[in-house]
Amino acid sequence: MMDSTTFRLQGPDYYVRLADLLPLIPDNDWVWSILECDGTGIMPNGMSVDAFEELVHASPTGLVLRWPELKAFATGLEWNHFLLVVAVRSVEQLVAAELGVDDFSTCLVVLEAFDSTSWMVAVQPGVTNEHDIVEAVRARYSRAASTHPGSGASEA
Repeated sequence: MMDSTTFRLQGPDYYVRLADLLPLIPDNDWVWSILECDGTGIMPNGMSVDAFEELVHASPTGLVLRWPELKAFATGLEWNHFLLVVAVRSVEQLVAAELGVDDFSTCLVVLEAFDSTSWMVAVQPGVTNEHDIVEAVRARYSRAASTHPGSGASEA
């Protein structure tokens, strides 16, 4: 069972972007996949937002990236309505039948922005030896945290 936390994506004096979350994840050699992206900003390779969304949806396993590519993408993403990004150890773990029914049991990390209102960060226990990603997210965004079963987060 993944450890997870959910918190508000925005408030009167803040907006949490993907680029704000990624520094809480240590550098890694995982395979990342963008499964859903509905947002605005500067898309990779000068693509339009619509063309990028089509590219993401062109494969049932999403748009596969490495860590440096994900970080570069995140810097250009200004706002997101929906965003779903997962990490796995190898591309073979991106199984379309599982991802299509929101079965993320083979994923190491799941980052999801929902309806411009909340972020959910879920991580397999022990995915990193020295760094607890969920605890780092909770510590950074405790004022925006909400109670989530199994998350241990508290209402801000």
